[in-house]
Amino acid sequence: MKKALPILLLLLLLVAGWLALPGRGGGDPVARLVADMVPIPGKDYLMGKYEVTQAQWEAVMGENPSEFKGADHPVENVSWDDCQAFLETLNAHPAARASGLVFRLPTEARWEFACRAGSTNVFCRLADGTEITEATLGRVAWYNENASTRPRWLSHFLDFAESIVDRVHEVDWSETTSHRPVGRKEPNAWGLHDMHGNVWEWTETADGGYRVLRGGGWLNSAWDCESSYRGWFSPSYRFNFLGFRLCATQRPAAEEPPAEASE
Repeated sequence: MKKALPILLLLLLLVAGWLALPGRGGGDPVARLVADMVPIPGKDYLMGKYEVTQAQWEAVMGENPSEFKGADHPVENVSWDDCQAFLETLNAHPAARASGLVFRLPTEARWEFACRAGSTNVFCRLADGTEITEATLGRVAWYNENASTRPRWLSHFLDFAESIVDRVHEVDWSETTSHRPVGRKEPNAWGLHDMHGNVWEWTETADGGYRVLRGGGWLNSAWDCESSYRGWFSPSYRFNFLGFRLCATQRPAAEEPPAEASE
């Protein structure tokens, strides 16, 4: 029995850690969404610690439009217009009203400032002062170099095996490549996860008839994931690499919900 105790404790710790991940462990996903807003140093706005998850989208909108399902994965296959409907519903939610915050998409300027976390280089800065480079991007991002569900060494082995086996037998060598659960990579210096990669993030900023995207995604190169790189799509466009992150500011005093009468 004594030998089994360390194993049991390890299993309990693993379960506790799993439950602590975004989208896990029950509770109100909307309340978690509100609680995970991070103040940006020197600015008057907050940013979501994580990309909005599928569990959170479903809690607000009642359905999950994502192609690659996973409660703690970022919601995707949502257009800019869809995000506006989400924000309208979220801002009317009791948990959001009680927070004193108004939720919106970030402008691209706000997004980039939050992403860099003080860095003036290509990628973000970490809490210990480390500047992320292309060589170390995998510490903070899921992108086309690491988003495969199988490790790189296995991919190389299977590529070699394919060159031999496929000569005599037809083999399906397909693999699943997509976004990953939010918060699994290191955060930047201000505590924000997945600012590079995972899914592209809609911003409030318009560019002609389009809306600007930032951050790159799971299928993109390191170049696409740079802090300053921008993409754009029609606000009605949906795809499995398009998601978003919340920005919030204090609700104007005139819009504050009335205080409950004291007993």
